Amino acid sequence: MAAWAVPGLGHLILGRLSKAAWFGLLILGFFALGVWLGEGASVSSARFPYHVYGQFGAGLPAILAERLLGVIPTGHSIDRLELGVVMTTVAGIMNVVAVVDAYEIARLAPKQEAS
Repeated sequence: MAAWAVPGLGHLILGRLSKAAWFGLLILGFFALGVWLGEGASVSSARFPYHVYGQFGAGLPAILAERLLGVIPTGHSIDRLELGVVMTTVAGIMNVVAVVDAYEIARLAPKQEAS
């Protein structure tokens, strides 16, 4: 659960510091860039009801961004909105991959120690 909530935290708990930093910075940076490109409108579940499932894979940052920025009305056209939506969704999917990686490391660790 911690690995999903904060990108990189699962690897940090397992003692994989470089992997934790890499995943955390990559996923959070990609998500932040997507929010910036979409001017905050890229994380709205009302505007993008299907993308939000991928975005919520990024954990607490996605939930907070949707709650804080998803309700802001945009009175103008945003040129890079679609790119922001795609980037935030891909960040969520990357975090799911990082969670699975942390799970596999934790699952295989007792077997390696017993050998």
